Amino acid sequence: MKRTIFNLTLIFLTGHLLGQNLNSIDSTLKNIDDNVGELKKEIVKEEIEPFSGQSIFEDRKGSSAIFLPYGGTFKLNTSDASLNFSFTNYQIPIKDESGKYKLKPFYGVEINGKTNDGIFSLISNGNISPGAKVNGIIGKDIFNITQDKNGNERKQILGTLALRIGYEGSTFKLFNSDSVFSKQINKISFNTFSTALSFNVKYGGNKIFAISTGYKKGNNYSDLDEIELTDKKTISDPASNTIRTFETKKKVRIGDYKTFDQVPINLDFFWTPNNNPRVGFYHFWRTEFLNGVVKNGFGSGLYLLKKNNPLASIAGIVFEVDDISKLDDGYSKNFIINFVVGYNFGFTKRNL
Repeated sequence: MKRTIFNLTLIFLTGHLLGQNLNSIDSTLKNIDDNVGELKKEIVKEEIEPFSGQSIFEDRKGSSAIFLPYGGTFKLNTSDASLNFSFTNYQIPIKDESGKYKLKPFYGVEINGKTNDGIFSLISNGNISPGAKVNGIIGKDIFNITQDKNGNERKQILGTLALRIGYEGSTFKLFNSDSVFSKQINKISFNTFSTALSFNVKYGGNKIFAISTGYKKGNNYSDLDEIELTDKKTISDPASNTIRTFETKKKVRIGDYKTFDQVPINLDFFWTPNNNPRVGFYHFWRTEFLNGVVKNGFGSGLYLLKKNNPLASIAGIVFEVDDISKLDDGYSKNFIINFVVGYNFGFTKRNL
C-alpha cells in the first residue's frame, strides 16, 4: 500500500514538473515567435524591393535637374535626337544602432550620342552631324527624415546632392555661298567642358522637387536655317553617245554661327496622383544666362509609369516653350513636342 502511494506521488510530481517544463517551453516559444515577428517587421521595413527607373524626366535638350541614382537606364529623346546610357553604383542606406541612416556617396557615368540635325534627317537620308557627351557623376544623400521631433513616423523626406563633370563634342556642317566653291561647305568642331550640380528632394515616394545649375559653352547651331544642297554631275560616253547624270544631296545649316558661355538654372517638379500611380506629371522652368542675355522657357509632360513604381517611367510626352520672349513670333520654332522613351535596369528602392 505504501509503495503504491509512493508511486502515485512520484507520478504526480513528475507530471507536475513536466507540465511546468512544457508551460515554460511554450512560453519561451511564444517569446521567440514574438521576437521573430518584431524582427521581421524591422526587416520588412528596411527590405529592398525591385524597382526600375532612373529619371527620364527631361526637356527637349535632354536637360533636367531631377537625378535618380539607383541603377542604369537607356533612353531615347526624339527632339534632341539622342540615345543615352547611364549607370550609378548606389548603396541603399541602412540604419545604425541609434536608428539613424548611414548615408554613403555614390558614383556613376553617363554616355550620350546624338545627331545635331535631328532624328528625321538621320532616318530619311542618313546625313548626320554627330555629337557626344560623357559625364562622370559623384553624389550623396545628405539627409533622410522619417520621423518628426516627437518620434512619430511620417512620410520620408530624402535630400540628394549630385555633381556631373564631363566633356561634350560635336561636328557641324555650315554653308557659306560667298566662299570659293570647294570651301562653301565647312565642317566645324565644337568642344566644351561642362559641369552641373543638382539638389533633389523626394517626398513620400511620389513627389520630387529639384534645382540645378552649372556651366558649359553653348552655340546657336539649332537656331540656324537648314537647307538642302543638291550636287549634280554629268558623265558622257562617246562610244554610245550617252549622257548620264547623277546627284547627291546634303543637309547643312546657313547663317551666322556663334558660340557663347552658358549658365543654366533648371527647376523641375514631378508628382503622381495618389489615386492613379501609373501616371506622372512633370513640370519645369528653364533660365539661361547667355553672355549677359537672359532666356526663359517652360514645359510640362505626361508620363506612363510602371505598376506600383511611382518613380519608374516607361515613356513620356513633353510640351515645351523654348523662349517666352518669342511667343509673339508664333509657335513654329518656339513650341516643341518631345517624346522620351526609357528602359531601366538594376534599380532598387527603399520604402519612400
